[in-house]
Amino acid sequence: MTARLEISLLGPVTLRRDGAEVPLASVPQRVVLARLALSAGRLASPAALFEALWPDEPPRNATGNLHTYVSRLRQVLGSDRIVREPGGYRLAGDVSLDIDRVSELLAAARRPDEPDPAGRLGAALALWRGEPLSDLPDPAAFAPDLARLAAWRRQLESEWFTARLAAGGAAEALPDLERAAAADPLREDVQVLLATALYQVGRGADALSAVAAYRRRLADEHGLDPGPLLSELAGRLLREDPTLRPPASRRRTFAPGDRFVGRGDELAATEAALAAHRAVTLVGPGGVGKTRLSLELVDRLGGPGPVTVVELHQVSRPDDVAVAVATAVGLQGSTGAVQRPVEAVADLIGSSPTLLVLDNCEHVRPAARDVAAELLARCPELRVLATSRQRLSLAGEKVLRLGPLPGADQVELFCDRAALLRDDFAATASVRAVAAQICATLDGLPLAVELAASREAVFGVTQLLERLTLGLEVLEPVRDADRASAVTATVEWSYRLLDPDAQLLFDRLSVCQGLPLEAVGYFASGPAALAELVEASLVVRDGDRYRLLETMRRVGNSHLDVGGVRAAQEMRVAWMTAYADRFHALQHSRAPSAAGVLQAELVNLRDVLGWTVDSGCWAAAGRLGATVAFGLIDHPELGLIAQLARLAGVPDDVEPAVRGRCLLAAGAAYWLQGDVRTAERVLTEAFELVPDDDPQRWVARYFLVVTHMFAGAPDAVHADARALVADPATPRGAAAGALCCSVLTHIFTGQLSAAESLLASEADLVGQIEDRDGIVAYTRGELAAASDPARALAEFTRSYELSDGQGHRYMREVALIGRTAVLIRLGRSAEAASSCRRSLSSLRSSGMWPQLWTMLRLSAELLVSSGSAEVAAVLLAAGERDPLAPAVHPPEQRRHDELWSVIAAGLGVDGVAAARAAAARIDRPGAVDQAIKALASVE
Repeated sequence: MTARLEISLLGPVTLRRDGAEVPLASVPQRVVLARLALSAGRLASPAALFEALWPDEPPRNATGNLHTYVSRLRQVLGSDRIVREPGGYRLAGDVSLDIDRVSELLAAARRPDEPDPAGRLGAALALWRGEPLSDLPDPAAFAPDLARLAAWRRQLESEWFTARLAAGGAAEALPDLERAAAADPLREDVQVLLATALYQVGRGADALSAVAAYRRRLADEHGLDPGPLLSELAGRLLREDPTLRPPASRRRTFAPGDRFVGRGDELAATEAALAAHRAVTLVGPGGVGKTRLSLELVDRLGGPGPVTVVELHQVSRPDDVAVAVATAVGLQGSTGAVQRPVEAVADLIGSSPTLLVLDNCEHVRPAARDVAAELLARCPELRVLATSRQRLSLAGEKVLRLGPLPGADQVELFCDRAALLRDDFAATASVRAVAAQICATLDGLPLAVELAASREAVFGVTQLLERLTLGLEVLEPVRDADRASAVTATVEWSYRLLDPDAQLLFDRLSVCQGLPLEAVGYFASGPAALAELVEASLVVRDGDRYRLLETMRRVGNSHLDVGGVRAAQEMRVAWMTAYADRFHALQHSRAPSAAGVLQAELVNLRDVLGWTVDSGCWAAAGRLGATVAFGLIDHPELGLIAQLARLAGVPDDVEPAVRGRCLLAAGAAYWLQGDVRTAERVLTEAFELVPDDDPQRWVARYFLVVTHMFAGAPDAVHADARALVADPATPRGAAAGALCCSVLTHIFTGQLSAAESLLASEADLVGQIEDRDGIVAYTRGELAAASDPARALAEFTRSYELSDGQGHRYMREVALIGRTAVLIRLGRSAEAASSCRRSLSSLRSSGMWPQLWTMLRLSAELLVSSGSAEVAAVLLAAGERDPLAPAVHPPEQRRHDELWSVIAAGLGVDGVAAARAAAARIDRPGAVDQAIKALASVE
């Protein structure tokens, strides 16, 4: 099956093969391709190709060069796509030209039964991407073709304007007609259409002025009279010929012709609001789709009375709002000096049921409010539907806030618009997955999604996503496009309407990932500026939090210079430092709310820590890192832990106390990541550097306790634990935790009597946290594991439930490990296997590799008893190789050795060697996958 070729000539020469863009490596290739394509299936003679390639004079070896160019072009198109026949060359096979597509759309528009000829003609004109063949160095040889295409485009444009006026779209067509008339002032057909449109929107005097100005221009510059069409129009304008008015027989369509996606609930809510209220305002950020929703609703209503849409984005002065409304409702000429425009509109509407849509009110909001209020007071059957980024504050106004599209609708909109521009666009599952990421990057704003879809044909979804991660520039309009449709332009439009204080707060908030109301004081002197941002739909309220949409954040951040970014970030550092202190205090008291507090600002904490390190603000980094480090022992968050580890890069010449705090945080992170050796070295140095009176010094010692415990250094564990218990600066919860670590170390080294004695000697301390921290129940479970498995199971279960209730993820996972070990030794294999699988998945997602290796060793024990010695051997051997696997204490070492003996007896020497070789080839995730798969068959 031959590939489908798409050749575009209405702009730079481009080629697509089966939907994928194919680069044309040289100018001669583009020239030859253009000449062949313009021949429309006929032969292109060598002479014609010579003239296109060498307009002045062909070189001596022109024939040989032409053969070379054709040969290279065949390599791009396919060997059978350029046919050589007597007399020349021609394109063969399935070839689609943008010129042919224009012809198809034109033919469809001219059919008598075509419901939307203007839409077809507009689509045809949209295929022009600039000047045809604009990337060819010397298009002189194509002059006849270019002249034909230029004349064709003018004809299409005239038909497009005519169709729009016939459909009652004079107001929408008028700006385009004015641009066309200014671009070609002597083009009479456009002048006729412009004057007709002016008359149809109620500007009869302006229509006559336009005709008179064209007469003078012809006479003064060329000494000519206008054609009969213009002369006839002038007479019809003077006598106000009723046939010039837009046809009343066809109901006007306001919404554009493309498919309306989603928003079913919002449409229903707006319709219900209009039925119950006389004034309804759709409020939302720029680009969210307020205008499209209102126009779609108007088209669907079809109720009694006329509908008038006033596009206020074309109005720059507040005084012109009433004039714009008067023009839109069809008032002819001036209302005179006696009657104000709003009074004339009220007299025209009277008591008839009428819907007035005021679109894009934000920049003239007070004037729009006053006009709407007076009309509502004078016209009892009038209803007003407004769209604005802020409410109008009318009496009895019903406000409906419009947010981003739901996720599924975002993807549907993207795929729908992309398919309009590329026939072979396929919305496969993988394409939709990438499209979902693109839409999430753009906050699901319909304008941004549609602009992104328009770029898909250029970049493809994968490259488009990559470019969007670098900024919104890829969505900026191309040459000759409407800049008002750019995402940044819609945000800047709202931004310029703000007070200076609100502008400053908007820019500062661009460094944040949302914030609660109480944090605004770090960025502004009061809440008034925030209220203005919410009113302007530049800040979104989600429950008790306020945030900028990602598109808004990027624009706000672009306003800040280096100094502005630093100042805003320092404000966020001050906020996060106070917030970390709050979390620290809750964590010390073992309050259940600590987990929720950490989660609420986790992203801001992570970002701020990253910024302090990147900016070399080591004092702030150390202060923040040392404050949150202890909390992560209960709530391991991988992103935050990774940022803490970066504090190990603190320079040697930084003040010792600051350096000590940074190393404390980094050492804690290394332990949380399972790197016990590095953690021990870094924490030891930190403890030496942190001053005795530093309120976080005990944190360094606590992490040394748990580090020595995993490293298998019992004497160091006991010494540091005693010091922490005796130090009044240590919170009692941390002191009790350190004591339990010392008790557990006695247990793991086989000293059960010492463990029982130590736990009993500190009964008061243990009692202070026994009902708030699962570590005590876990310790009791380990103490009972050897002699009373039933009691141990109960204690581990209690530890799990307590930890889960408090949000202590780390202790919850450890309790599950203890519980699983007891289930294995009780012979409850099916329960144990299920528990292993659940624990392995959870530990992997939390990055708790030392604990995960403990669970993998338990899994190996269960697999050996279930007859899966090969997998068990691989797991045990992999654990022996991995530096993140914790030390095996003497009592456990005996069990470990017994497992190897059973494995060796079953597999033999060669089998054990094969298992060790396999272990050397798998990584940590691979070991987990093997274990989970093998455990699935354990009964």
